[in-house]
Amino acid sequence: MLNENTLLDDLPSKRFQFIGGELCLDFCNTMGGKREGTPREKLHSYEEFLAWCEQASLVSHSKAAVLKTKADEDQSKAASVLARAIELRESIYRMFFAIIEGAQPSEADVALLNAELARSMGRMRIGAKPSGKSFEWTWAQEPAQLDDPLGPLAYSAASLLASDKDHAHLHQCRGDNCGWLFIDASKNHSRCWCDMRDCGNRAKVRRHRQKQHPI
Repeated sequence: MLNENTLLDDLPSKRFQFIGGELCLDFCNTMGGKREGTPREKLHSYEEFLAWCEQASLVSHSKAAVLKTKADEDQSKAASVLARAIELRESIYRMFFAIIEGAQPSEADVALLNAELARSMGRMRIGAKPSGKSFEWTWAQEPAQLDDPLGPLAYSAASLLASDKDHAHLHQCRGDNCGWLFIDASKNHSRCWCDMRDCGNRAKVRRHRQKQHPI
């Protein structure tokens, strides 16, 4: 009989980056490149989506094993949930990209977000924090369903959408073909890049070459 660790050994080894500052923005960033340029999909299967969810601490190690088993048993449903997840991701991206551009999110994208919220909010519970001194919102863990991660993703997006104070610090990386979104939490709010070691360094190299070899 396969144990939990054996099941999880079968999950893709792909490692994801988390630079968005909010769960929903990190989810948007599972698409590389600019949507209007050369986008690069990073979630090609439910298993890859599940790997991202575990790395994002959206599901626990043990729950990931349970969901992987369920996905293996019903691959058609797993594919359907992945399609919903991608559709939700792209709606979230379009909404926050619109805000960055000074526009209003479309009614269709807000409606899709609300539809996911309606399907998932019944799973929210209030429970004591581990310290036992206060309470917090949690998500019901049982019975585990393949679309469980979509609830927290939709809730994250709705919470950020309702937080006007954070909208001024929403940005898109200025990299040539990087469409990643993030909240600029730097001290002077001057962050331009998703990661200074990545897009930031490439921009510095490009500027240096332009100075050395001006047109």
